[in-house]
Amino acid sequence: MAKQRNYALVLLATICVTYFVENFLRNAAGALTPLLIEELGISHGSMGLLISAFFFVYGVMQIPSGILSDALGARKTILGFTTLTVAGVFLFWLSRSYSLLGVAQFMVGVGCSVFYINAVKLISAWFPAERKATAIGVLSAASGLGNFVAYMGFPLSVQYLGDWRPLYLGMSMLLVANWVMNFRVLRERDEADVDGPRAEGQPIIRTLVATLTDVRLLPLIVGYVLASFSWVFLNWMPQYLIDVKGFTYVNAGLVASAGSIAGIPGCIVVAAVSDRLRKRKLPIVAFSAAYAVLLFVFLSMPSGLPLAAYLAVSFGLTFMVSFWVLFFSMVPETLPPERASVGLGLVNGLGTIGFSVVAPLYGGLVDSTGGYGASNTVLMAGAVAMTLIFAVFIKECYGGAGKE
Repeated sequence: MAKQRNYALVLLATICVTYFVENFLRNAAGALTPLLIEELGISHGSMGLLISAFFFVYGVMQIPSGILSDALGARKTILGFTTLTVAGVFLFWLSRSYSLLGVAQFMVGVGCSVFYINAVKLISAWFPAERKATAIGVLSAASGLGNFVAYMGFPLSVQYLGDWRPLYLGMSMLLVANWVMNFRVLRERDEADVDGPRAEGQPIIRTLVATLTDVRLLPLIVGYVLASFSWVFLNWMPQYLIDVKGFTYVNAGLVASAGSIAGIPGCIVVAAVSDRLRKRKLPIVAFSAAYAVLLFVFLSMPSGLPLAAYLAVSFGLTFMVSFWVLFFSMVPETLPPERASVGLGLVNGLGTIGFSVVAPLYGGLVDSTGGYGASNTVLMAGAVAMTLIFAVFIKECYGGAGKE
């Protein structure tokens, strides 16, 4: 038992490094928005499309990710697709044109797309039920650190090194080293060791249809799509602060990174609170409502306020939106085991596709209206609707309470 526990901790550590780098990569374009708009001479809408080049394919790949996990195993899937990620990041580092950056974003999106669901599968196999959500929370917290390094690291790299590419190259080399770590550390565990004999497999189309038509999953899908609007604002926050509040690139990065770093304790605390209360609905409603309030506060703040005020609200904003981590416990607790992986893929995939649509829409509205009012109204409406959906339609599912 002690040997298994020690291995589980080592496994969690190495996949946390992978998720840290991948979240740096997924947020790199957003953090570089002010630089790339100027460097490439592109519009806000075109920049939104470049950001979405990663997220659209990432979303589309979520269902195939679950299928590949069942066919190849989590270890082979992670190792194989990380190889594509490595190729994409070096292309991004070398690129000087909009089209090549778009191709690189596409490659990195495909490569990163399979990781989180397969990492959650490994955690679910190696951690006991009473520590599973907390372990997923620790993994998810690595996303906040990756975001922080992107949003704060690039401004500092430009200020002290004169270019953003040295930081990007350094993170690319870390990903290569981590691939070697994963090759040596990751291993499968037969689900029968944990959950008993495997259920008889079903055709993927039948499973997909049954999952899509399960009314218990619909509020989770819609809620997660609306929750993805918060990623849109995080990606656009530096440019918004520069354009509307008159911030420098460094100060805008500082405010955005304060929010990113909040995701580290946020994911851990939200998951731990949920496990301690033995509830999923109450935490997700409470944290989503607090996020909606803080988003309104942030968008209403006058430009003359001290930097510390923006830092504090940005930190609170992303801390509260860390409720997203609960979805990856709620979906398997809501659906039968044979449909849990497909359900996770649908929720994560459709949420990411929602982001990939709204991100260029946000930039396009800025271009067409000459300001951020209409764009931010869309985000605010999404935050309110999301909270209402959680409060009215989500059923308590802790420990499988939502199952028939």
